Amino acid sequence: MGALWATVALAQDEGDPVRGAALYAENCLACHGPQGEPLAAHEAFSAEIHYDTGFAEAVAAGVEGSLYMKPWSEAYGGPLSEADINDLRAYARTWASGEIPPLPAPEIPADLEPVGRGDPALGAALYQTYCAVCHGPEGQGRGDPDRFPPIGAHADVLTATRRGTEKGMPPFAQVNGGPLSETDITNIMAYVRTWDRPSALQKVAENSPKGVGLLIWLMGIGAVVTVGGVVMMNRSAESKE
Repeated sequence: MGALWATVALAQDEGDPVRGAALYAENCLACHGPQGEPLAAHEAFSAEIHYDTGFAEAVAAGVEGSLYMKPWSEAYGGPLSEADINDLRAYARTWASGEIPPLPAPEIPADLEPVGRGDPALGAALYQTYCAVCHGPEGQGRGDPDRFPPIGAHADVLTATRRGTEKGMPPFAQVNGGPLSETDITNIMAYVRTWDRPSALQKVAENSPKGVGLLIWLMGIGAVVTVGGVVMMNRSAESKE
């Protein structure tokens, strides 16, 4: 997997392979496939990984010179504890034994209403598999905004999904060497558009009595100004006659 960023001392306990499977689905599956096999042609998805060749150290400290395999341990600002990494390694060990715990299925919200093109239910499953790893379950991010940024439903996100970014997001479109078809990406965006993102004014109105009063006051002022304008226009027209 290349040289490591640093030598990391990790406890060599057995770990929990079932918990490791859940962690693998959440943090690794998007780039490495169910059992560490190459997933697509682009370098971010083409590495074959093994539990006995620096697996834990590469997860913890990243791979030197790689734009895509950054450190994932808490010691380097990532989301994974030492116990998490031990459990991931325990799951990876099962690949050789054949007694492999199943990866948990993506959670798909109920009653998703389509917004524009695409199937949001299919998109939800794809999002949980390929996007939540860095952007969180509903695009809120996972901490460091440079590595795990929040996202929303806008054109830049669609472009970044297809082409990748200079900050380390690989291209996910098949035409650029990634694992996702154009239909997959359309479905992901259909899911992203279902997120409820109320405006700041809506949040104030919903969560604060003062906010409700302010909103009503602003609406009242708007009505007065509108009515006043109409009256002035009518008077002006009458004076011309």
